[in-house]
Amino acid sequence: MPFTEKEVEITKKYFSTYISVGEIIAVKELRTQGVKEPEEVISKLIEEGFIERGEGCYNLVRNRGKK
Repeated sequence: MPFTEKEVEITKKYFSTYISVGEIIAVKELRTQGVKEPEEVISKLIEEGFIERGEGCYNLVRNRGKK
């Protein structure tokens, strides 16, 4: 089931607040905030370069697009 733009915005706000968070906690907390399939939204944001996967965690990418 595709996710909504609202779910993307919830997820972006979450990672803007919690710039580094464990994978399991992030998924659980996003579900409590109404994101039905957080893993799918997270994958999209990783592809877009908004967040990145670390070792057991997700991190907000700082200075996106700046080199």
